[in-house]
Amino acid sequence: MRAMAGIILNTFREAVRQPFYFLLLAVGAAALLVTLRLPLFTFYNDTDMYKDLGLSFVLLFTLLAGLLAAATGVAREVEDKTAHTILAKSIGRWQFVLGKYLGAMGAVAVALAVLGVVLTVAVYYRVEFDTGHTEEMYARGGLGTEAAAFRERQLNQALTIVPGLVLVFLQVGVLAAVATALSTRLSTAAAVGLSLTAFVVGHLTVFLGGAARAAGGLTSFLAQTVMAVVPFLEAFNLNQKLSHTMLQPLNPGSPGWTEWVAVWSYVGWAALYAAAYAAAAIGLGILMFRRRALS
Repeated sequence: MRAMAGIILNTFREAVRQPFYFLLLAVGAAALLVTLRLPLFTFYNDTDMYKDLGLSFVLLFTLLAGLLAAATGVAREVEDKTAHTILAKSIGRWQFVLGKYLGAMGAVAVALAVLGVVLTVAVYYRVEFDTGHTEEMYARGGLGTEAAAFRERQLNQALTIVPGLVLVFLQVGVLAAVATALSTRLSTAAAVGLSLTAFVVGHLTVFLGGAARAAGGLTSFLAQTVMAVVPFLEAFNLNQKLSHTMLQPLNPGSPGWTEWVAVWSYVGWAALYAAAYAAAAIGLGILMFRRRALS
């Protein structure tokens, strides 16, 4: 376990030291802040639209950081001829692959934490920016029941981002597992490219099923095969509910609290699916890496 911990730590350090990693964080944070005051023309629903847009930004930049870290982990060690030296130190191949994946996920967690904090704070203030003149006076006054209710509304809106961030982490974790598995046999570029393809197809499988049933024959068989192999990524998309439902995390017993509990229940089931798929992908990657000659 100590050896695998060293692999995890080294992979994490290599990932977060990459200039591209810092560039993604900087561009992602800048995108969230630039769109903070941007009018979205949704007739008093700008905050909801901003939450949806912000979660999409966080997913995009975290995904790119995660795939780069996961795809380079094993492939780079093999290409640089250092994998054989590492594996000669009483480290199993399964520990090597799993350690690379967990190290990459550590880099994902840091990126998500940074962008998640920026988005949560931005949503808090976006509520104030999108208020009418009367509510703005309450917000700036800081006194009275109206001001307290307004601050509570800001906190409620900001806290609704948290389940979305967890789902982003789960989705990136699934795709990072795919990238890690592919990198045991393919180059970094190929692993990243195929993982991005899985990302696109994984969000389209919700439409693929109906099209496959309508087509029939060989097309239907191929579509069903793709749906069985590619992760169903729409399972991690709750942006509509998080952005357009009145969730009230701070008010137990309210209708909005019931919706909040339902959201976290769904996140729990999504976590089980993500863990199962990631375990299967990493298991397949370990099997492929065991059969690969490194010399």
